[in-house]
Amino acid sequence: MIHQSIIRIAVTALAITFCQAQDDKNISLQFIAFPAQANPEPIELLIGENKTISIEIPSNELSQEYKIVRPTSIAVGITKKNEKGEPVFQVLANAQPLSSTKQIIILIRKGENNSDGFNMIPIDGELTNFSGGSYLFVNISQLNIGGVIGDKNFSLKPGQRNLIKPKATHEGGGCQVTLAYQKDESETKIKKFYDTRWSVNDAFRTLVFFYQDPETKKLGVA
Repeated sequence: MIHQSIIRIAVTALAITFCQAQDDKNISLQFIAFPAQANPEPIELLIGENKTISIEIPSNELSQEYKIVRPTSIAVGITKKNEKGEPVFQVLANAQPLSSTKQIIILIRKGENNSDGFNMIPIDGELTNFSGGSYLFVNISQLNIGGVIGDKNFSLKPGQRNLIKPKATHEGGGCQVTLAYQKDESETKIKKFYDTRWSVNDAFRTLVFFYQDPETKKLGVA
């Protein structure tokens, strides 16, 4: 089953503010996790030696921003007590931070529970042209993705992203969306897996992630 919780972001609520003088020692992180959970439990972000903060990892929207001193490695996990009753931080996922001061951290669950761990993928959060009516497609799967949204065609190899601002092609501000995938470039067969209609609204911008379930390898859209 293809998961279909498209992330819509109010432009007025998440307008990007530019600042000429940025402190490279600090970064801002936002989190999002797949596959979706109805009530995802918070986990911890390591911000220093034996120091953590609790963070939310929603699936239907980006989390709030967490501003921290730039670490050598972004690590999330949970604090447990060992046999001696001492607190020990269990790492559930980690990755090297990007050079950007704003980063979106994508967490892909390895199992049903957070304790099963995550695959972590940081992407640049400096979305300078991500304005109202735009769709940002991010391919974090291992498949080639392509399709049509409104009057625009696009294609994405694994790890790529594409920012598109389609025009409405239907009455009421809607546009037709057709998506397909290809396992690799040696395969000529392209399989359509999504065909629906989305709206084009200048009051919103939309993040769309393509990912594969770690267990089933089924392609999901979130």
